[in-house]
Amino acid sequence: MNDVDLSVPAPAARPQAVLWDFDGTLADTEPLWIAAEFEVIEGTLGKSWSMAHAEQLVGSDLIDSASYILATIGRSDLPPIWMVEQLLGRVVAQLKTADDLPWRPGALELLAALRADGMPCALVSASYRVLLDAVLERLPEGSFAVSVGGDEVTQGKPHPEPYERACALLGVDARSCVVLEDSATGARSGNAAGAVVVGIPHVVAIPPAPRRVTVPSLDGLDPDRLATLFTQAGSAA
Repeated sequence: MNDVDLSVPAPAARPQAVLWDFDGTLADTEPLWIAAEFEVIEGTLGKSWSMAHAEQLVGSDLIDSASYILATIGRSDLPPIWMVEQLLGRVVAQLKTADDLPWRPGALELLAALRADGMPCALVSASYRVLLDAVLERLPEGSFAVSVGGDEVTQGKPHPEPYERACALLGVDARSCVVLEDSATGARSGNAAGAVVVGIPHVVAIPPAPRRVTVPSLDGLDPDRLATLFTQAGSAA
């Protein structure tokens, strides 16, 4: 019988799929949302707003965010969908007229490497379908096998439904998937669905939690390194 070399680490397990957040993870659109908030709240409604309030909304469901804004500025007479339409319209217009999107460092390279590796990817966002479609048309065909918009679920992030829906569409087990997220709200959603979360903190911090690891950037991350993070975070839970 051949001896087993125990000094050689076992190969990292491969996730079944990689589930991507959009705002702040794939593209640096959080500044667009924050600018839209200031424009609508201070410019249109004549109320005051702050970065501290804006940071509370990063990664959150748009209706929940709108409700928070209207309660904070004392305009609960306005329906949340009105605020959503105001913010969404401004961000979509910016994306559609931009020569190029503000992709996060390393995001397109990792997406291309996963596509070449045959790894299914899903785009799972609090942003609505109209925005996701504007983004998907800028990417190579087949970059994402499925996508889930915030207006296509009953409960948005931090609820697990968005990631659960993506896994159902892909036909995979969430516990065998990696979620890429830039916010604490999104990380909670991914973990609640059962996935391993790789956090890439951007505008806000991501606290530690079981089945969660953070990296400073997607730059230099490849499928093998992602598999290692998946294995390490999953085994440490």
